[in-house]
Amino acid sequence: MMMKSLADLQARSLILLCVLQMWTGSTYSCLAEGGDYSFELDLPKKFVVPKRGVALIPCAFSAPMRTHPGRQVWFRGSPEFPLRPPEVERKDGLYSPMISIYSECSVILRNTQDLSGEYGFMLEWGNKERHVFPDRVKVAPCFAKVSLTPSTDVFVAGEKNNLTCSLSKNCPGRDPKVTWKELGKGSKQIIPLKYADKQNRYLGYSEQLLYTPVPEDHQRKITCEATYGRNMSSSDTVTLTVHSQPEILNSSSCTLQQGLLTCVCVSQGVPLPDINWSLAQDEHDFITDKASDGHMTVISTFRMHVGNFTSNSTMCVSKSALGLASMVIPVNVIEGLKNELRWTIKGLVFALFTVLAFCLMFIWIRAASHRVRQVPYKSLQEKADSVNYIAT
Repeated sequence: MMMKSLADLQARSLILLCVLQMWTGSTYSCLAEGGDYSFELDLPKKFVVPKRGVALIPCAFSAPMRTHPGRQVWFRGSPEFPLRPPEVERKDGLYSPMISIYSECSVILRNTQDLSGEYGFMLEWGNKERHVFPDRVKVAPCFAKVSLTPSTDVFVAGEKNNLTCSLSKNCPGRDPKVTWKELGKGSKQIIPLKYADKQNRYLGYSEQLLYTPVPEDHQRKITCEATYGRNMSSSDTVTLTVHSQPEILNSSSCTLQQGLLTCVCVSQGVPLPDINWSLAQDEHDFITDKASDGHMTVISTFRMHVGNFTSNSTMCVSKSALGLASMVIPVNVIEGLKNELRWTIKGLVFALFTVLAFCLMFIWIRAASHRVRQVPYKSLQEKADSVNYIAT
């Protein structure tokens, strides 16, 4: 009975000791020896604005027992650039929770020039072992959350609209550098705007972009990026919805071959237009196919078997809620071209055979004349002897 009471007393004492250590921020003596607990980092502030060259970063962490004893290391940008005194100073009491299972790693950063940048925390122990926590805290004299807002949800091609890049009021007395990205060919003019209250206190900054979209700007992604401090930036992106009237492209065509009339009409517009054919209004058996890129282009193909087709053109009509476009497409007759090509080939073959026959005849005549000029030596000798005999 006494042994059981003693065990209960020891357990209660251990619990009380753990509570006291949790109150003071040290908990690792409460963890079982040999235990292996996960790495965790708590950064209550992911962004810190320095004041007079000093930045206070509250921080707390937990780690496996094997990391103790070890070193707490803060670094700037990369773990390869650890901070050294007097750049960093440990400061307990910045972590706000009164009771925590974490150990505190809060610090004070000091720099007389510029503290802007990203800072991280890591643990080092044993023989060159370390764990780098992935969380980062940004320190900059100015932080602006960017919001890019179009003046309307739907733009109309050819009409001027506004895109406003607004920055939050967390940049007192300093205007970030604003960059616009992926702008199209639309005319543009940037107007900077500053906001202040009646006491002329800084409330924020924005830039307004006057933009006249073209049909090709549909689904274009435009980005506004604000840069402040050292390598610190924030951005926002919008996707434009640009409505445009139907337009029929010059790639549309119509051909007639062996009694089959095939016409293709290519049209662009947002919303996607409907395409109709003038020939479809007559009483003919015809087939139409429709294809779209799902973006802003529609292709309609018209096929019809005809007997005596006397017209030399047909009409394509493209229509949407924004308007109507039409084009008269000439019919290209393929049969006539084939007949001309057939006679052209026959003419070329006849000319080739004529030239070849002429060459063969020329070669035969030249060879014959050459044989005539070649007289055997014996015949010449006999002719000479006969001449001498007659002379004597």
